[in-house]
Amino acid sequence: MPCLLLTLGVALVCSVQATDMPQTKQNLELPKLAGTWHSMAMATNNVSLMVTVKSALRVHVTSLWPTPEDHLEIVLHRWENNSCVEKKVLGEKTENPKKFKINYMGANEAMLLDTDYDNFLFLCLTDTTTRIQCLMCQYLARVLVEDDEIMKGFIRAFRPLHKRLWYLLDLRKTEEPCHF
Repeated sequence: MPCLLLTLGVALVCSVQATDMPQTKQNLELPKLAGTWHSMAMATNNVSLMVTVKSALRVHVTSLWPTPEDHLEIVLHRWENNSCVEKKVLGEKTENPKKFKINYMGANEAMLLDTDYDNFLFLCLTDTTTRIQCLMCQYLARVLVEDDEIMKGFIRAFRPLHKRLWYLLDLRKTEEPCHF
């Protein structure tokens, strides 16, 4: 009986710790993601990932480029050694067309949550190797124009995770040295 209770307790804890991000049901058309993007907002369940401009996942995605192999090259900028540097991260395709395997600053997965291809994209970088998964998600826009409806949609994307404490950084209202 104690073993059964322990097993049930562990199962409940694991189910609470698992992160199931909402995703659109549409098929992903990778070529339509190609081109310039602007970081409009960031959200995370771990404030240390973006508390300062030098934090591990405080990055600004500037463009996405599909490869002929259906991988995804993510071009980003981040503050490093007192200057803004460009980084390229290769997202290797997986069985799920909206998830890509990456290796960047502790993140091992990039997830495309939602997009209309022309105006917005919600992208998350995740560390799935820890017991409590750390996520840093971004609202990306094709042009630097504020859109409150898209921002509300970005915030709604995290509503199913009501047990988590989310930190939101609205980049539309801030000026950062590495925000392109």
